[in-house]
Amino acid sequence: MSATKQQTPSQKKVSSSYKPQPIVLTALDGFLLSGSLFLPPGRIVTSRLPPSSTPSDHDSSILGEGATHKQDVEALTKVVIISAATATIQDFYFKFAIYLSQELGFIVVSYDNRGIGRSMPGSESLQFLKAAADNGPLPTTGSTPSPPLPPKNGSVDSSIENKDNKKNDKKKKNPLVGFEATIVEWSTKDLPGVFNYVLQHFPDSPTLFVGHSVGGHILPGLDSYYTRNLERVLFVSVTSAYWRHMNSPLFTYWFFHMASPIVNRHYGYYPGKTLWGSMEDMPTGCLETWGFWSKHRDYMLGGNPEWKPNFELFKVPIYSIYFSDDDFSSTSAPMIMDMIPNTQRRCVGVKPVEDLNMKKVGHMGFFFNSCKQKLWNSVVRSWFVDGRAMDIEAIREHAALESSYARL
Repeated sequence: MSATKQQTPSQKKVSSSYKPQPIVLTALDGFLLSGSLFLPPGRIVTSRLPPSSTPSDHDSSILGEGATHKQDVEALTKVVIISAATATIQDFYFKFAIYLSQELGFIVVSYDNRGIGRSMPGSESLQFLKAAADNGPLPTTGSTPSPPLPPKNGSVDSSIENKDNKKNDKKKKNPLVGFEATIVEWSTKDLPGVFNYVLQHFPDSPTLFVGHSVGGHILPGLDSYYTRNLERVLFVSVTSAYWRHMNSPLFTYWFFHMASPIVNRHYGYYPGKTLWGSMEDMPTGCLETWGFWSKHRDYMLGGNPEWKPNFELFKVPIYSIYFSDDDFSSTSAPMIMDMIPNTQRRCVGVKPVEDLNMKKVGHMGFFFNSCKQKLWNSVVRSWFVDGRAMDIEAIREHAALESSYARL
């Protein structure tokens, strides 16, 4: 087992104060998505040596001329894409993203799916950021006037609006009211747009992928054009929400097919913040997709059977980890993995109390900072840095070692 790399006080300070760079990602249909770019400290290598470079460093034969060498690929800085769970904003993953960038040395891209977090329809701030990026860096000297500030929300001449318009504006205060979006669009338009961004800005860099819950469901359906640089995949709590597979099947059926349609009609969107606190608001169509998939034993492939050929063609190695105290479904992760039959894969179920000496991990807890020592430094480092897929025995051994250090 590889030793855990200890941080110096200065590294810890940088990690805790690090702020990512806001970016704008463009979905395949032109919808603007809010994203964040995390850059590692030190030297970043994102392009291979040119084919004309002398091959003598690696291979003195004529066959080595113009070839891509393993050493050149391994020297490239890898890029990690984090794909979020349903109704979860990218900010939830920031501590994990900072760990990946500042401690493991990866470039990290996170984003909000359409209708979630800062990826709202008609977002003026995203339009402003995209315009700034398209126009290139601003000049630092000269008499060029300062760029205009992003427009403020609301109308400038609000005083001349009539009462009917004010009432309509009040009803449509939430930008999700009337906004049409589905989880299928997250898969077929948003996620390909994220991969396009990575391919455009880091065309040679190997890509890694972290899919949490639905963030993993939607990956294998992508065309291999977008995943051509994908090297390894980590699934976290990627379980099935087929209602009979859930921990509380009757509640799940009531939630999706009885209560939620009424709530959606009343609000015009699903008010996750208001009703649950731990969820984000989301478009009605996304919850409807979730509910539609929950009717099918094959979950997303039952709802979208046209994805099955791409699932069968997907061959990027996957490491899937799930937890016995998952609040939604604690046993169905292997069923999801069976839907991706032609890839190297390992699916590991963890019992937090017995295996980690932790009270709870659940569906969301893997990304809490409390899991850093016992899971990030073992599972994530081993898989993304060393290329080793830890089994449950190795995870237990590492957790026990960390617990003994904590008692010292």
